[in-house]
Amino acid sequence: MATTRKQCSFWTLVLILLLSTGVYRGQRLNPVPNTCTGPDENAILKKELSVLHEIVKDQAIKMEILKGELNSLKERLSKCCSTTGPPDSGHDGHYGKEFLITFPKSKGPVSKVQVLITAKQDAFVVFESLHPGVNNTFQVSANAGKEVSLPVSVVMDTDGIFGKAVLIRASHPISVHCVVQCGCSAAEGFLVYPKQYLGTKYLLANSDFANIAIASQYRNTTIKLTILSSPSYITWKGTNYTENDVLKIEQIADFRTIQLSANGYLFGLIESTNPIAVISGSSSDASMFEANSVMEYMIPVEYLSFKYIIPNFAKSQQDTYQFQFQNHKQNNVTIAGLDVLRGGVTDLFYYAFGNQLPCIAKANEIVMPVVFSSYESTFMTLIPQTEQFSNDYRFLTPSTSLFRHYFVITIRAYLINGILIDNKAIQKYQNTMKSVRDSETSDEYITVTIEVLPGYHHIYHTDSDVTFGLILYGYGTTEKMSYGYPAGLRFQATAA
Repeated sequence: MATTRKQCSFWTLVLILLLSTGVYRGQRLNPVPNTCTGPDENAILKKELSVLHEIVKDQAIKMEILKGELNSLKERLSKCCSTTGPPDSGHDGHYGKEFLITFPKSKGPVSKVQVLITAKQDAFVVFESLHPGVNNTFQVSANAGKEVSLPVSVVMDTDGIFGKAVLIRASHPISVHCVVQCGCSAAEGFLVYPKQYLGTKYLLANSDFANIAIASQYRNTTIKLTILSSPSYITWKGTNYTENDVLKIEQIADFRTIQLSANGYLFGLIESTNPIAVISGSSSDASMFEANSVMEYMIPVEYLSFKYIIPNFAKSQQDTYQFQFQNHKQNNVTIAGLDVLRGGVTDLFYYAFGNQLPCIAKANEIVMPVVFSSYESTFMTLIPQTEQFSNDYRFLTPSTSLFRHYFVITIRAYLINGILIDNKAIQKYQNTMKSVRDSETSDEYITVTIEVLPGYHHIYHTDSDVTFGLILYGYGTTEKMSYGYPAGLRFQATAA
């Protein structure tokens, strides 16, 4: 039976009332105790008044978040009840209202933990964690962003299970990046995906001193790690696990974090009974130039593909492309003009050394590509597939140290003129453009590498239906350190 607009309005009102009473039911302030006796009466009353002011302020901010959620709900219900509602472009996959984060250990002592937040409109943002010192509320201004520093103790420092997961909630969609710095010797970061895109199956990428961090969001979550390839091993509760072994960790509580590490590389498949967040990398990647921690927020297997455009990274002295597979040994990767080598006789990964030019990597089955790019130190970044390109990117550059910051754009050649970089046309940067052609489709892609000043940046295409890839990276100007990660990703469908 068709739903009339009056019926829709009625049920919208009912739902909003139910949500409002449900969220705030029982949340009453405890009565102020009688403190009218004793010599410290005035001081006690002032202290209680200060506490009450903080509670009222916190509740007011949370009310703003609730209002944002209710307005969003009304908008969705309105579209649902209308036969002509505007279609969702689906181009903002890296913007969201809830995010789950964990921070894997690094070889050196951590000196700074940054969360970099940007938004298309002003938003209130709440940080929640079982770990002390994290819980707080912030306001993020559109077209400016917000840098939040967390206590360095939120970073895991040894293998095991901890209560260090961080949940971020926002009143309006935001984009989130994280950067960890270890003194003046290492820095690395990653893009955080909205919680609705988390999955239950992940491939792992790393190099020397493999480092894996997992965050749960639901209680009674069981996690299984199948080690596909490794010359090393993980020790868990006194037992060593190596190639072809399966490590199973059962009944993990909500908002807990797991840290696993090895002395060599360790490629594997992580499966879970509930969606989880997985950060994989190396606590000290010593394979190229100076040792430097590397890490990336892993993409669920369901979002991987067969073909990727790998851009060039300006100033890089050496790029190593790593390709991770999940299944049989009959896989292969081809890159025109480059030798792609299997990691070993039985290994489920391939690698190649870049030549400073963009290239197209093609595989005969689902593959996860990762680039380790080096200029005296190394950063690690995932490469998005073209279906994950977005239309609008807003980001803050890390302020952990003195960096030269760059970003590289990948887009179809005939669409490039519509890109605006901080309101400036991209034609200004034509001297940095390089191209590569897909031999299967004859499509030509252009990559553009641009150095930017520290701070807030906004890059978008004037045609909202056009998407392009964007990777942000940087190298230290005085210290041997680097960072790199996708500025955003667009997912076509939601995870479980």
